[in-house]
Formats: sequence, C-alpha cells, structure tokens
Amino acid sequence: MGAIFCTGETVVERGFYTIKDQFFVDFPDPYLKGNKGEHRPHYFALTDPKTGLLWMIPMSSQAEKYQGIIDKRESKGQPCDILHICKLDNGVENVFLLQDMFPINEDYVSSEYTIAGNHMTLTSDGEAEIVLRKAKRVLNMLHRGIVFTPTQPKVLDIEKTLLAKAK
Repeated sequence: MGAIFCTGETVVERGFYTIKDQFFVDFPDPYLKGNKGEHRPHYFALTDPKTGLLWMIPMSSQAEKYQGIIDKRESKGQPCDILHICKLDNGVENVFLLQDMFPINEDYVSSEYTIAGNHMTLTSDGEAEIVLRKAKRVLNMLHRGIVFTPTQPKVLDIEKTLLAKAK
C-alpha cells in the first residue's frame, strides 16, 4: 500500500498520527471520535489504493470494555472485524476501533504520534496483517452501505467531499 507525502513528513502505514482539529471543523459529524485538541493519539494510517485517501482508525486504551464486545460477538459465532486488541510497543494493550475509521487527506495530518521522541508504529508484522485485513473488510462493508453501530459517522459523505475537493 505504500506511503504518501505530507507536511514535510512521510505518512507511513502502520504509523500512528494525530489529526488537525480543522478536520473536525470541516467535517462536524457528531459521531467522529473526539480529537481532544489535536492530542488524541493513536490513529493508524491506512491508504485506500482506489482513492489515495488515508483511512484513519481511532484507538482506545479501554481494552477491557471492548474485549467484552468482542467476546459477546464471538460467543454468538459472529466475526469481529470491527475491533482488534493488541499490545503495542509501549507495552499497553490498545483497541483499533475499525468500525469508527474515517477518511482524510494528507492535509489533515497534524503530526506523528511519538513516545520519548520516537514515532509510534505497529511493528508486529502479524498484528499489522490482521489489522490491515480487518480494515479492508470494514472498508468494503462501508462501501456496501453496511452500518455497524447507530453512532457510526457518515464516512462515505466525508469520502465523497474529499474526493470532490481533490478534483
């Protein structure tokens, strides 16, 4: 999938970033995860090869809460592509909130998310493969109009607007 250029830095897949508050001003969807003044960390960059847009997956440190949701779905025999929990290099379990992923273009990337001056990335090839596989499935389902939660952001409207601006 590759990397793209943004504000003097290369945005790489498997990297974590913060998003500019301007994105949330330009796209005031009440169901987008709050940005916390450009301090909400842990967005995982995924490039859509069809459009060139970045799809950002919000992160949560509430692993126990989301483990319950995963367990409930799996106990019913349902797959759980909408969430993924793994331990990151900082030693903390985090949840990829795939059901809340949203598109942006490189202009809305604020900065790399860093810990002790080091850009946080998903270094585990196995975990990255799982997240990317799930993200592709979720993206395909979103494009087919599937709604995962009643509070799902209108990401296809955002995508349409971004693509129209790019022309």
